[in-house]
Amino acid sequence: MKIKFLLALLFFTNISYGGWVQQNSGTTKNLYGVNFNHGNENQVWVCGQDGTILYTSNGGATWIQQNSGTTNTLNAIIFMEQVGAPIIAVGNNGTILRCSISNLVWNIIPSPTPRNLRDVSEFNFIAVGDSGAMIRSTDLGLTWSLLPQVTTQNLNAVTGIFSPTAVGNNGTILRSTGSGGTNWTLASSPTAENLYGVPLFFSTYMIVGGNGLVIKSTNNGANWSQLTTNTGAKLSSIEYSGNNDSRVYITGNNGIILKSTNSGTTFGRQISGTTANLNANFFYLNDLTGYIVGDNGTILKTTDGGGAFTYTQNNNSVIENFALYQNYPNPFNPSTKINFEVPKETFVSIKIFDIQGKEIETLAGGLYSQGSHNMEFNARNLASGVYYYKMEAGKFSTAKKMLLVR
Repeated sequence: MKIKFLLALLFFTNISYGGWVQQNSGTTKNLYGVNFNHGNENQVWVCGQDGTILYTSNGGATWIQQNSGTTNTLNAIIFMEQVGAPIIAVGNNGTILRCSISNLVWNIIPSPTPRNLRDVSEFNFIAVGDSGAMIRSTDLGLTWSLLPQVTTQNLNAVTGIFSPTAVGNNGTILRSTGSGGTNWTLASSPTAENLYGVPLFFSTYMIVGGNGLVIKSTNNGANWSQLTTNTGAKLSSIEYSGNNDSRVYITGNNGIILKSTNSGTTFGRQISGTTANLNANFFYLNDLTGYIVGDNGTILKTTDGGGAFTYTQNNNSVIENFALYQNYPNPFNPSTKINFEVPKETFVSIKIFDIQGKEIETLAGGLYSQGSHNMEFNARNLASGVYYYKMEAGKFSTAKKMLLVR
């Protein structure tokens, strides 16, 4: 009777236990870039569609729209960790904006290119864009000059430190060695997929792209291996903190957030709470505090590394039906594993409830690829007793009981 009662309940009290939390951005514009003061992660800038620039000084409790002076879409924004260095934003039609942290006023900087600029590096001030456009500043962004053209492919992302690298359409990879980003050459690539993201620190060679592509090199780009992500979504950005490059965060279309704690050997999914395309993410020295931005004004923040994440199991069996399996071990203390299966890529929700029907935690809340998946539920902050976990996917809905014994 209690299970039937639980399934009949449609509304429960929601209790938040961290993870990725959606913030009130005050806009519905698509957002494409995010960065924060490297000495103060509560001071954050976001840029996006139609010249949008948002700013917070209190960790996102409130966001203020700043006057960018342009209606051109802005695709990337950086904070340079250097005395007297500014905040720089770049965008369509060669747009370059510069802002001093002392007065927070944005100024338009003359650009040497009319091409759309897609990204700018925090180190060595290199910006890249459409038709192979590459420009560089040697005076903290006050003036910019064209670099020699190496490719006609659109370039979508660039990193300017450790191993300066730019990536773009049709598998394009450019490398610069020993020149501070002045001289670039075309490097060999293992793919023809469009490439969209490289991390700020390129000490670990990882690149993301279309159709769920993540490639990694362990020998400075001489050879590449493709990592398993279990998604076909476009992956737009990849970051890890400077203090822990084993914890990798990737964002993409349809609310996808992937996380690895072992430098990409395995990836799990995190709950984004949205199906919006997620276009950029940023972490720095603290690998627990980060921000994600996306379409329709989406801004997500975490202070606990994004909370729990689930791993996907690869096998050759064909999954034909939805299924939710009994947790194991059961009874448990304090953690247990929950397995489920989906026959096609589907939005899946799995929530934990107590015996009164009160929602305790959301374990899954996003798109999952066809196959078998598993997750871990940790009840370290809960009292002994009976709990339920409920799975919903399209018209499929079922719940199971588990017992926590201290």
